[in-house]
Amino acid sequence: MTKEYLVMIEGKPHTVTVSDDTEALLAAKVAGKAFVGLWKRDSGQDISVARYLIESVEDLSREYLEQVARRHLGIPWVIAETERLVIREFQPGDERETEPGEWEEEIFGSRRLLRDYIRYQYGFYGYGIWAMTDKESGKIMGRAGVFNLTGQWERAGGHDALELGYRVFAPYRRQGLALEACRGVLEWYKEHMDCPLYAKIDASNKASIKVIEKLGFSFTDQRYTGSGQWQYLYGWNC
Repeated sequence: MTKEYLVMIEGKPHTVTVSDDTEALLAAKVAGKAFVGLWKRDSGQDISVARYLIESVEDLSREYLEQVARRHLGIPWVIAETERLVIREFQPGDERETEPGEWEEEIFGSRRLLRDYIRYQYGFYGYGIWAMTDKESGKIMGRAGVFNLTGQWERAGGHDALELGYRVFAPYRRQGLALEACRGVLEWYKEHMDCPLYAKIDASNKASIKVIEKLGFSFTDQRYTGSGQWQYLYGWNC
């Protein structure tokens, strides 16, 4: 079975080939098309050429096909849109758009690390730290996203867990952008991930505590960090 789907990416048509036939997938690869392998369990078929696999065409959605095409074209996924913001994946070149000092100190540290993050974090997990951009100008105003919970609460609730993180760059603070961005991220999270979600906040960070509580997170635990500071853990369920 081989079928081609047409998707629109930034106003331009692109084809995604879906097939359980190795030759058809190889042909799509040679033609420079995006493609998805249709895997039949216990069939013994070799479709290892496919980066993406599904077990049934019923698993396809317009969003999934668009994401496959975007990844193939190197165009970032759009995670959420709010009144003032577009939350999207970071992309090469974003280091030239951030505030002086923010890039090296607050995000990835180098262009190479950014490229690796896009390839391995986004490419494998499908989630991570995303760019918080102004809807009108496209300017990067901060970052927000979800990532693996680490530290003392690495296995909160007895299982691998994720945490919410965000940072608004200095020129754009006190405008409610953190709350707006995180609400967009939570909408995405409810649709694509398993709950719960956590947030770690230093006890002295009253502004972040206010944001988290407005988002519906509840205080779960507290621990001493050993550096004269207490850290709070908040939890949220869909």
